[in-house]
Amino acid sequence: MPRKTDRRELLADTALRMIDDVGLDGVTHRAVDAAAGVPVGTTSNFFKTRTALYAAIARRILDQQTEAEKQRPASTSATSHQVADLLAEAVDAGNGPARNRYLARFELSVEAARDPELAHLMRELRAVTVRTRAEQIRAAYPHATDDQVDAIVSLLTGIALDRVALDVPALDTAAIAHAVLRGFLE
Repeated sequence: MPRKTDRRELLADTALRMIDDVGLDGVTHRAVDAAAGVPVGTTSNFFKTRTALYAAIARRILDQQTEAEKQRPASTSATSHQVADLLAEAVDAGNGPARNRYLARFELSVEAARDPELAHLMRELRAVTVRTRAEQIRAAYPHATDDQVDAIVSLLTGIALDRVALDVPALDTAAIAHAVLRGFLE
């Protein structure tokens, strides 16, 4: 029998993958049970409420994001073009290998507007993103304030949402990132 943590991860990973096909509303306890190939009631045994299930998805996104960021080498200095390229790469990942994670994150963020417990976790997830982007931005712009970094992250998140959901804008993402950096920091 799999360890309890393995079963939790299986269920959370299954729920995360399901968002691509059925959206967050389709991620029910029974649907996760069926998709994961586990007995009926398994998901509700591990995650008593829908909020608990959504929180498990958010934690898996956080784990995946943290792992992906560990793979990226830290840099204490960079050019503005290098930083723009890094930011563009992060935005464009939503149309590539991280699409599912981005889509889930956006749907969970909307759900968090109605759920204070989930909102707390989504703010934590966003804080990890802001810290990562702050490190990248400050490699070229050491004077960047926390408020400037936060605003840049918000703008790029909006662009990522439009890209994932609507495949717009058609502009080059690196050019957009560079314009945003120039506008805020130069």
